[in-house]
Amino acid sequence: MPCDATRHILSRAVPLVHESRALSYALTMTLATTPRREFTQDEVDALCQLAYEVQDKLAKASDLFRDVDNVPEP
Repeated sequence: MPCDATRHILSRAVPLVHESRALSYALTMTLATTPRREFTQDEVDALCQLAYEVQDKLAKASDLFRDVDNVPEP
């Protein structure tokens, strides 16, 4: 049933969006409150990894929402 498929897809997308928002907030707050010269190379690497994870989760959420567009109408 298309409605069930849509609900399933959306139920998978919602946690990705919430995680992405939380990761984005953490990254933003870290960058906003820390002087640039205080970052070590390991911290820069960790922030880059965090930024990558945000982008990855947003891409997955975007893919799921695209899947919703492909669910046939009843």
